[in-house]
Amino acid sequence: MGVLEDEPSAQRWITQENRSLGGEAPLSLLDTEAGYELVLDTLGRIEYGIVS
Repeated sequence: MGVLEDEPSAQRWITQENRSLGGEAPLSLLDTEAGYELVLDTLGRIEYGIVS
């Protein structure tokens, strides 16, 4: 499937605080272009196994 394996995992990931995003939930960052890019970068790091 995708980077986060399945829909329930993706839903949890996007709504939970994330240390690599400064303690913010990814969903809360999607209202700005900079936040959107940060979330995409974080997903890319997850996909390629890069620890942040």
